[in-house]
Amino acid sequence: MRWLIFFILGCAYSLGKGQNSNLQKIRVEFKQGVQNKEICVNNLEILEETADSPVEKGYLAAYQIFMAKHISNPFKKIHQFKVGKNALEELISKHPKDPELRYIRLCIQYYAPKLLGYSSNIEEDKDFVMHNLYKIEDSQTKQLIYKYLEGAKMYSSEELALLNR
Repeated sequence: MRWLIFFILGCAYSLGKGQNSNLQKIRVEFKQGVQNKEICVNNLEILEETADSPVEKGYLAAYQIFMAKHISNPFKKIHQFKVGKNALEELISKHPKDPELRYIRLCIQYYAPKLLGYSSNIEEDKDFVMHNLYKIEDSQTKQLIYKYLEGAKMYSSEELALLNR
């Protein structure tokens, strides 16, 4: 009987670690998802099956937006973009104090073509992330986000110092 309990607990632990490693992989590949269709499709499929937390759903919305770039039909492209955008906006309205969700939106809005009209929260999110990134408990995630933002050149050196505290 005791071995059965340990087996069940071990399986549950392994499943939890698997989801966490999927999320870390998705975070790492976030920058490439918009350019690489294979990465985008793969991560979108993973997230559609496993996204449970607000952050996972935020990345799901981001990859839905990224998928728009890989669609050739302009009407389907716009529809795909709106699906992801609406999902991300709904998540942020429910979790406005989540720095990682605001980071996701910041990155998308910063690089979205201006004609899409999805850029109204750039300064707000930039400021929010700068003052709240330190609240992310996982140091690996915090460092990954910092490195991405540092490379994006959207922050001054003074802002980067505040962001990296």
